[in-house]
Amino acid sequence: MATKRLFLPLQRIAANLPPYSCMKELPPAFQPKKSFPSCVNASGSNRAVSGTAGAVEAFSNPSSSVVCPQVLAVWFDNIYPIRLSTWDPRHWWATYYARILKDSVKKDIIPPASTFKSNFSYLNSVSSIKEGGLLMRFEYDGNKQDAFDTITEFVDRKGLRSMVTLGQKIRAYPVEGEPWIEDLHSSIPSTRINLDFVGPALPIETLYNEFRRFGSMFDVVVDEKSGGKDAPRRGHVQYYSTRSATAARVCLNGKVINGTKVQISYEPALSRSFIFKMLRDHPRISIPIALALLALLSYLIFDPMRVFFITNTVTNRFSVTRYISGISETMKIAVRTFFFGSSLTSDKKSDYDDDDDNEKQQDFSASFAERKIHENTLLVYLKEAPDTAMLVHGPKGTKPSDLVDKCVQSEPYVLRINMDELINQADHVMLDRFADQFGCFPMFNWMVSSGAILDTIIAAGTGSKPGLNSTCEDQIKLVLEYANAAFNNIVTKEAIKRQRLADQLEPVVDSQEYGKLPEIQYPVVIIEGFLSNEKGRQSFLYELMTEWVSTIVEEHLAHVVFVSDNPSAFKYLGRAVSNKTVETITLKDASHESSLLYVYRRLGLPTSKPLPAELEDSVLAIGGRLTDLEQLLQKMKASLKAQRAAHGHEEIPQEPQLAISILGLGPRVKVQDVVASASMEDLTDATIKSFNDMVVRSETEIRKAGLFEDIGAVISRRSESPTEWSTVQMWKIVQLLSKFEEISYDDLRFHALFKGDETPIQAIERAGLISVGHKDGRPFTIKAGRPLYRTAFKRLQSDPKYAAIMGLKTTKTIATNELANLSALENELNLITGQADSRLSWWARGEVRKRVDFLAKKIGESQRKIAALDAEQSKLSKAVKLEE
Repeated sequence: MATKRLFLPLQRIAANLPPYSCMKELPPAFQPKKSFPSCVNASGSNRAVSGTAGAVEAFSNPSSSVVCPQVLAVWFDNIYPIRLSTWDPRHWWATYYARILKDSVKKDIIPPASTFKSNFSYLNSVSSIKEGGLLMRFEYDGNKQDAFDTITEFVDRKGLRSMVTLGQKIRAYPVEGEPWIEDLHSSIPSTRINLDFVGPALPIETLYNEFRRFGSMFDVVVDEKSGGKDAPRRGHVQYYSTRSATAARVCLNGKVINGTKVQISYEPALSRSFIFKMLRDHPRISIPIALALLALLSYLIFDPMRVFFITNTVTNRFSVTRYISGISETMKIAVRTFFFGSSLTSDKKSDYDDDDDNEKQQDFSASFAERKIHENTLLVYLKEAPDTAMLVHGPKGTKPSDLVDKCVQSEPYVLRINMDELINQADHVMLDRFADQFGCFPMFNWMVSSGAILDTIIAAGTGSKPGLNSTCEDQIKLVLEYANAAFNNIVTKEAIKRQRLADQLEPVVDSQEYGKLPEIQYPVVIIEGFLSNEKGRQSFLYELMTEWVSTIVEEHLAHVVFVSDNPSAFKYLGRAVSNKTVETITLKDASHESSLLYVYRRLGLPTSKPLPAELEDSVLAIGGRLTDLEQLLQKMKASLKAQRAAHGHEEIPQEPQLAISILGLGPRVKVQDVVASASMEDLTDATIKSFNDMVVRSETEIRKAGLFEDIGAVISRRSESPTEWSTVQMWKIVQLLSKFEEISYDDLRFHALFKGDETPIQAIERAGLISVGHKDGRPFTIKAGRPLYRTAFKRLQSDPKYAAIMGLKTTKTIATNELANLSALENELNLITGQADSRLSWWARGEVRKRVDFLAKKIGESQRKIAALDAEQSKLSKAVKLEE
């Protein structure tokens, strides 16, 4: 029965709301359909009694015997939800359900006419959705209290409820005043109603008795100070419930009580600018609250979003690029199969991809046995649980990134961070790129630049700093924290997946099947370009990244592989990750045999066929540096093609179907094809020309980057300051390495040009011009930064004019230092001889003579050096003397 009553309002309270209107002027649809005759009272005067006002007058004046029907009204509450604000969405919902209520009011809410003691006639009804109820007007020619009691008992007995108000029970109240139904947006129902007394003020007891029946009251107040010559007396009633206030306002508005007419209105709602004024007038309270709300919003919405996008970047699960590339490749295969058959896409595919990185990688692996050992080492590290970091480093040109790329091809979760794209950038560019590499979105990096300004403005207005200022370090640490959360989610899911498989195999734990459980796939973080520009702008990134790596390794969240060409990277990581030993893979130049094997494979020649002597000498001079070998072969290919074009030879024939570039099958000339069609003389000429071009380029790099012939180019290309080493220091290294393959680190360090300072040597090493070899954990030998540089050193030394110029600079620098040393010796000698007089004891005079003899000996040695340097300067000056 209760369930039936609960769902009855869905059928009953669906009314078509008429527009809001005043009871004094109802729309035509709500006007009474029958006119009422004039009624004659006992005094014999004709008076028309209409509306609720007439009923109230007849009720308050028993001596007037009314012989016409009365027009009464009843207020039904809890029909709709009360409108709490102008933008209350429930108002529109209630309006929709109220459109069919008009036709169902008479049969569902009003009792049948037979239940009334006198004649009852329904007139109309008006919905007030704002106040949550319905005003029904009817005609009754009997005692109005009997009519009210009948309606109230009917509503209570049927237990009518409205689903629009979540099943609240409908209540009925007799209307005793002049109800005013309006739709003013400024009049919002509230628990407090204001009373205006037109006449003498009413006592609190009377007001309590009149208003208490609508609900529990909090307070009743009559303002004794209100009122004046033309202003009415005022008061107010405070209810606990807004429903009680709306019922009292509708039913008692305009009622005359003890000769005083009471006009009721709602307490005005807060103005729209109230919140703004409160925020403006109380910044010490509003600003912390606003910041707390922003932090809560970020924690609830933005933080999960950022972790999701980082996870997607690592797993590549929802990558649009991945799916687009897959669809594109599928379409290419389908078109190729349709036009040329399936064999073309499988058997001949490698013919078109000769020059891509995959084939080069295969040649590297097949030719260089040294790299295979390093590949196996890295693969073993990736299969183990993460316990430490891995450093893969080597001189420039050894391609450590290619080694790492090949080893992580089968890894499902990979995150790449390129430090070279972040260093020496503007702060906002660096932060955007850093977040983009992690896939962290959204990031409000504008707070870094505007936070300090906002802090200053707010502090000037409130006297306290809100703490909006944020630095680049703070933003980067925030991204790294989100990355930790993403890695933790990935590892947790992998562990749960493996545990489920283990639970399935638990009954057969002794079988071999248990050993086939897949290992947990940990994310792999590749940090490329680590410490490549340690003195550049934003170099603090290196420290932050090492701290972050130390954290994720300790928590076993991911494998971390550093890729660097900086020889001091191992020491840096050793200091930063002090509690763990960083594993290291050091790449070196390939051996001469491996280099020749690589050349044979790239040229497509059998190993039994001898190479031209010039080509073997070039390979020997290059010394197994991968990038230089590949550059030599590419230059040879371009030179041979140019020779063929110059001699008017035909192009290398290609299959007709390979010219369809729209399918990605455009003709690509292989190095093998070019070499196969070239003569031995052409191959020799191409080798000599290509090798000379490479040597000339190396000479230019050394003169600009090491000898500072073009300072502007050096500053624009490198972060190293020209003052970290001098020109003569670099030239001394050029002289020594042109004679010897390697030199002693300590001997060079204590040369007269270096004076025991190893800072210039380390700076030159960071520039890639030299390579320092270690023995027993300390620097031991020095070689050229690239094997090809040694040939360039020899070329520079063999230039008599250039060697003479650099020799003059060197001798001048050494002579200047020697003169300064000689001046210091002479000053000390003068000081000592001036004090050696007869006042000194014979023992003291003897000691002074010993010191004088020592200084004289040193002065003589210095003088001989200066003389030798002067003679050498004279000799070198003749080489650059202008003959006139």
